[in-house]
Amino acid sequence: QVEHLCKRDLFLTQILQGRKAPDHTTIDRFIRRHGNAIDGLFFQVIERLGSLGELSKDIIYQDGTKVESKAGRYSFVWKKATSKNLDKLYRHIEILLSEANNHLGWTLDFKDYDYGLDTLIEQLKGTGKDLIPKRTGRGHRISEVQKLYRDALVYKEKLNRYKDYLSSMVGRNSMSKTDPDATFMRMKDDYMRNGQLKPAYNLQVLVDSGYIVGSLASADRTDYATMIPAIDHMHKSLTWKYSKYCADSGYDSQQNFEYLEEQGVRAYIKPQGYEQEKKRKFRKDIGKKENMTFDADQDCFICTRGKKLEHKYVRTRKNQYGYETTTHIYRCRRGCKTCPTRSACMKRSKAPYKQVQVNNKLAKYHRQALNLITSDEGSEIRVNRSIQAEGAFAQIKANWSFRRFLHSGMSGVHTEWLIMCLAMNAIRLGNRLARNEIGKPFHYRISEETA
Repeated sequence: QVEHLCKRDLFLTQILQGRKAPDHTTIDRFIRRHGNAIDGLFFQVIERLGSLGELSKDIIYQDGTKVESKAGRYSFVWKKATSKNLDKLYRHIEILLSEANNHLGWTLDFKDYDYGLDTLIEQLKGTGKDLIPKRTGRGHRISEVQKLYRDALVYKEKLNRYKDYLSSMVGRNSMSKTDPDATFMRMKDDYMRNGQLKPAYNLQVLVDSGYIVGSLASADRTDYATMIPAIDHMHKSLTWKYSKYCADSGYDSQQNFEYLEEQGVRAYIKPQGYEQEKKRKFRKDIGKKENMTFDADQDCFICTRGKKLEHKYVRTRKNQYGYETTTHIYRCRRGCKTCPTRSACMKRSKAPYKQVQVNNKLAKYHRQALNLITSDEGSEIRVNRSIQAEGAFAQIKANWSFRRFLHSGMSGVHTEWLIMCLAMNAIRLGNRLARNEIGKPFHYRISEETA
């Protein structure tokens, strides 16, 4: 399409000034080779927007979406299946090396499978025998040495392939054969209604006054792990830092709250479960710790039947990114087995006694965030997040029908996405110039009548 526009569009032909229009391969090659330059150009544009007074430089909004990869939809590789196949392959290699030792009188090592296969292949080549049969098929038997050589080559290729898959899937559970950086994710546009997973990338945008001022392409299916790298990259590239941050519950994690606190950024993040806690069903659920009484002096919860859930132990865990969290476990010591409200309190749990888990540090961050988002300023900020951050994706995905990448690989995908962000910022600036709104950063105000 760009090649066609360079030949037919009056604006682009004037820019070319009579020079030959580039073809699509030249455009593709330029994008692949100059990713860093395009990234630098993106932030130069943001700096220029800031000098024009188009940015508030105060609050940043983040949201994410998933865009399908160029890879085939059935090119999946699953980590669990690969690990299982690798274990089976190890057993087959042991049998193969054992057969080689018995048949040829060798002593090949069973522990190092790579070394064992390489040694077997080299020693078979040194026998001087024909390792590749001249005729194959029905009625033509192959010798034992030829069979060993054939199986050794097959196992060696599989071993290298499985190891490559697992090394490419560090921190992920899936990948695509034709685009190893893509992860299989569940998309919203599920036309078959069967929950089909597709190779995709998780795209993040940071928006200020309707302009995309930061972006990140990630292979992670979750949003909460993308906040810190996205903000770090943006702050390293800009000459100012934001003092407020707003996002939905997908970015709610202790690590994110702690990072924002260290950076001196006020976090307007909706806690997970915020919408459920407002419902009557949640407030009447006697099994929820939020509906129990907490005795700070005795450090215990008291259920509706007056039984104490005493502090039992502290559990420390590390997530897949190496971040450590501490959880306090409270458990009732007696009375749960014969309690008349057991079915309402413990539902279908087969545990003998009621148990609840509390992360005090995360609970403190949740209280702070709840106070911020329920204030008048917080309500207005959340409305602006829906308008600005989600509006950016609506423009690119719905209005421009951008649903699938043309490039593969993380660098190519990130560069292609940056070009889309540059285009959106340019169109928005042009519209504001036409309306004579330059110098007045956009921020939707909730009037008293609306409130």
